[in-house]
Formats: sequence, structure tokens, C-alpha cells
Amino acid sequence: MPSFSSFYEKSRNKDITAGLFLISFAVILNLIFGYFAMVFAFYLSFFKWDYIGKMQFVGLHNYMIVLRDLSRGFHGYPYILAPFYTGLKNILIYTALVVPIQTFLAVTLAAFANQKIKGQQFFKVSYFLPATTSSVIVGLIFIWLFMKTGFINYILVHIIPGFKPIDWMNDPHYLLLAIALVAIWGTSGHFMVSFLAAMQAIPKDIYEAAMLDGAGPIRRFFFITIPMLKPMITYVVVMGLIGALQMFDLAWIMAGANGGPGGAGYTVALDIYNEAFTRIRPGVAAAKSWFLFAIIFTTTYIFQKKYGRAVK
Repeated sequence: MPSFSSFYEKSRNKDITAGLFLISFAVILNLIFGYFAMVFAFYLSFFKWDYIGKMQFVGLHNYMIVLRDLSRGFHGYPYILAPFYTGLKNILIYTALVVPIQTFLAVTLAAFANQKIKGQQFFKVSYFLPATTSSVIVGLIFIWLFMKTGFINYILVHIIPGFKPIDWMNDPHYLLLAIALVAIWGTSGHFMVSFLAAMQAIPKDIYEAAMLDGAGPIRRFFFITIPMLKPMITYVVVMGLIGALQMFDLAWIMAGANGGPGGAGYTVALDIYNEAFTRIRPGVAAAKSWFLFAIIFTTTYIFQKKYGRAVK
């Protein structure tokens, strides 16, 4: 008669086998489309290829093309002759606009959603709803809203005295701002959920002790909630930086493959796409993708080093 220990061991082995089987699909997909693609892109960055003919080793030539592009941009060349520089400049401005505002709005929305008020669940769903909507659909809707005769200009004309309608989609001064506003609207609700979970994990005893000491709701928020949210703020900012620096979908929908008028909506991800599938230079596209990876890695690493250490 088998002992209980042997039965338990067999059952445990079955659970481990089942678990490994279930996660194997995700691991295999990640290895193929994640790590293998990354390694192959690095390998491809040293070759000249047109997807059909033989791959020709060119050494660092593709990286020199990227550096030449950056140099042209610094010397005032038009964006057509310096597309990577244009995309990098635009995406840095876009990131500087989106990340701080979306983080602030996410914290604010989470603070409201964390209150015990009537209809709380409705507000939570309303805040999060934009995050569940396809970015393509969102982009198409906002193209209509941002038209010169669209709803946004209609509202602004009636709110701001003397306001003249803006042609958001065709004015190089406002196109990137319009894309940034759509991104903020679509991502703040997503990060709101993260902040809400972090707020609800804060021990209630801390708030009760502060209330006994006479601290009001504003003081409790700034001296208890915000300090306790520092790890989550670091996480949200890092994820926001990664998402903003490699933004592609909204730029493609709202500005087009060429970045709209004057390349105002052109991004690094758009430039990589155009190199790979329009100019048929996958080697240059791979080199530019590694430049983008280096920028993202350096930015997030510095931020985590500076603020992650303070959180600990």
C-alpha cells in the first residue's frame, strides 16, 4: 500500500509538470519574438540586406548612418534629410509632456476613486475605460474631434473669449501637442488602477494616528499618501518613459507615416518602420532600434538609480 508521502510527491510532480506545460507557451513566444528578435536585430545591424539577396557585411556603416543623421539634425538640415534626429527631438518633447501629466492625473484620479462616495464603481470604470479602447480607434475619433470645425475647437471657442479655431492636424505647432493630449487621456486611467491598488494597501492605522494628531485630509495626502506611493510612482514613471519613447500607433494614425506637416508628428519608431519597410534598409532600421534601446535603457536606469534608491 503506497504511503501518503509517495502519493503527495506524485501529486506535487504532476502539479509542477502541469505548471511548466502551461507557462511553456508564453516562454517560447517570448524567446522567439523577444530575445531572438533582439539578438537578430543586433546581428542584422552589421549587414546590408534587402530581404531577398545575400546579406552583405558592412561593419559599423549602419551606425555611422545614424550618427550622420544626428549630425545633420544638429546642423539644421530639414527633417527629410535628418529623420532620426527629427523623430528623437519630437519623442523627447512628447515624453516630457506626457509622462509628468499622466502620472499627476493618475494619482489625482486614484485619490478620488479611493474615496467612499456614492457611485464609486462608476467613476472607477469611467476612468479606466480609455485604457481598454484600441489606440487606432481612439486616434481616428480624435482626428475628427481635432478638426478645425471639430468639437474641441467648438468647446474652446465658447470657453475662451477671442479664441480662434486651430487646425490641430495640419499645423506643425500643434500636431505633437494633440497626439500628447490623446496619449494622456488614454493612459492616465491605466496607471490610475496601479495607484489605487497602492493606496488601498496603505495601513489604515497610519491615517487614524494622523487624524488623532489633527492632520486634515490635505496634510494626510501630502505627508502620508504621497511618501507611501513613492515605489509605485517610480514604477509608473519608468513604464511611462518606456511607453512614450517608443510611441508608434498614435503617431501613425494621427500624423501618418511621414509625420504630418513639417514632420511635427514624426517619431523614432516611425523612422525605424520607414527604414525597414519603405526605404528597404533593415540593417539601418536595426541600428536605429538599438540606438532607441540605448536611450530607453539609459533614461530608465538613471531614473531608477536616482529615485529608486531614495525609495529604499
